[in-house]
Amino acid sequence: MGYPVREQGTFGNTEMLPETFITYQIINETNDTHYDNKIASTTTRVQLALYSKKPAIKQNADQLFRSVMLPAGFLRVSGRDLPFNSNTGHYGYTSDYNYYESEV
Repeated sequence: MGYPVREQGTFGNTEMLPETFITYQIINETNDTHYDNKIASTTTRVQLALYSKKPAIKQNADQLFRSVMLPAGFLRVSGRDLPFNSNTGHYGYTSDYNYYESEV
C-alpha cells in the first residue's frame, strides 16, 4: 500500500509515529453456517485505518483500501472519517471489510 502497516495498538507510547501509516485489527470472526455438526462457513471482519498528517492522503484512503482489499476477496462493509488527533497531528479514515470463507 506504500505506507507502514501495523496491527492496531502496537505502536509504543514513546514511539515516533510515521507521517502516514495504516493499522489493522480483526474485529470479530463468526461461524455462520454448520453442517453435520461442523463449521461450514465463517466470516471475518477486519478494520483498516489510515492516519496521515496530510489531509489529501486521508481523502484517498477509501480508494486505496478498495484497490487492495476487493481483489483479495474482501467485501467492503463501511467507511468513515476519524476525528483529527490534535496530540499527534494526524487525520484519519477507517473502513471495515468482511471475508467469507466456506469450509465445505
